[in-house]
Amino acid sequence: MPDELSTMVAFLTAPPEPFVPKELVGSAMIALALCYAGPVEEGDQAVKPLRSFAQPAIDLLGSHPYLGLQTMFDASAPHGINAYWKTEYLNDLTDDAIDVFVEQTAKMKSLSPFAAVHLHHWEGAIKRADKDATAFAHRDARYVMNVIGLWIEHENADQHIAWTRDFSKAIQPFSTGQVYLNFLGEEDEARIKAAYGATRYDRLVELKNKYDPTNLFRLNQNIKPSV
Repeated sequence: MPDELSTMVAFLTAPPEPFVPKELVGSAMIALALCYAGPVEEGDQAVKPLRSFAQPAIDLLGSHPYLGLQTMFDASAPHGINAYWKTEYLNDLTDDAIDVFVEQTAKMKSLSPFAAVHLHHWEGAIKRADKDATAFAHRDARYVMNVIGLWIEHENADQHIAWTRDFSKAIQPFSTGQVYLNFLGEEDEARIKAAYGATRYDRLVELKNKYDPTNLFRLNQNIKPSV
């Protein structure tokens, strides 16, 4: 695929949106979300193989304003919703790894309709950049997975947290052992280090010691000062 095309597979429950046929609302679906950052005509050609693979139940591909893209999925995470996430990098999608996705996402039917799983395809320019140029590491992985437990207040929190953890544990044999920082919640220090790698983490601690020795900025995936 050209660098201008980014794709993500999402396992989800069809929402009660105007673009979803009524008979599909509440059913399990696999969605392919994508973005082509370039001329519309070139984008149409780039996604043609995906469109010809199978006839989708819903096809929303087309030119969208940036604000429209940013707000398209707002209804899937309404204000006040509870969230618990897990993330892993995957080098490949083997048959056994796909079996885990099928088995674990099938359990979503007993969860909140907001629960979802995202699988981002990462290569192209991400992979070609200098690994040591920035704090962002782990550019060799082909995919990053995000298991998203979402539920409203009256639902069983333990059930959603357990599903998210079980999914993450089941996919571990196929994971690189590294994680994407932006998909981390409240994690222990080991997972935060895994997001950067030891060398980058140590460099960031040096910056923390210099500019924030009292750890004022700590409401995040925190890098603690060593001083």
